[in-house]
Amino acid sequence: MRINKQKRWLMGLLLVHSTLFSSSAFASSDWFVSQDLYTMAHKELLEDNTAAVFQTIIQAWQQSPNSVQANNLDQLLNLAISEDCGHSLERKVLPVWLPKLSIERQVEQNLNQQLLKISVVGLTRSDITNISLTKWPNKPLLQGAPSIDDGGFFSVKTKRLNEPVSAGLYKLSITAENKPAWVDWIVLTTPADKQEISWKDSKTWRISNIEKNNGNCPSPTLNIKLYDLNDTTWHSIWSQESDSDWPTTLPKLNVPEGRYWLSVGMVKTRWQGEISILDIQRITRPVDYIGDDD
Repeated sequence: MRINKQKRWLMGLLLVHSTLFSSSAFASSDWFVSQDLYTMAHKELLEDNTAAVFQTIIQAWQQSPNSVQANNLDQLLNLAISEDCGHSLERKVLPVWLPKLSIERQVEQNLNQQLLKISVVGLTRSDITNISLTKWPNKPLLQGAPSIDDGGFFSVKTKRLNEPVSAGLYKLSITAENKPAWVDWIVLTTPADKQEISWKDSKTWRISNIEKNNGNCPSPTLNIKLYDLNDTTWHSIWSQESDSDWPTTLPKLNVPEGRYWLSVGMVKTRWQGEISILDIQRITRPVDYIGDDD
């Protein structure tokens, strides 16, 4: 469902008033006459030219915006995504040898520490030799050859980051044997400023303030996985996903009694053209499972 014109005008004008006019650099009342990138992006948004808005946002990020401008770009992107959850942001098509691609930004909270990471995952029909992700202008986040299984699914991820993956512009490059390098710009929005899922006790958790229906985007998905602590391959022995009626406790399972690793994740999905962008909050902990335990 598209945002109607009147509502888009009101949102755009409110955004301009609350952000652009808060800076003296944009104090002129005839801002629509200006030709700067921020004016262009607002005008393109009001004209429903979502792909053009996205390209202008990329150019504006390349000019190293200040904090006020960066906040404005973040809000502009969120408005553009509301059109169709980001499908129309970019017309660039994935190559035949790379039919599926996702960027996954994850915050994992276990009992002792918080783990921050970002991953590039997807499906390939070629031997990918290198994937790199760099924050503009020159901050490398991820680089390496992915692991590819027999079905062509691949992933490469950072081990651990010292700070959250912030809003901004990122350059993604993927190289495969006998293929030209595939390069694209990725724009990420600001991550959630607080943990929305947390433990109550060893087998139950709480979920706070997450909207199940987020406009044109799919409802967030809760995925639960149980791992055998003795299995170094880390393949789950049980899993469950739900996009409604999210459970908040581990159900009774047909698994041997023992000590396991429990992972509960909340996944929010949007798109940048054909690329899916996932924001994941995950909590993990060891759990003693007893079959007749209430």
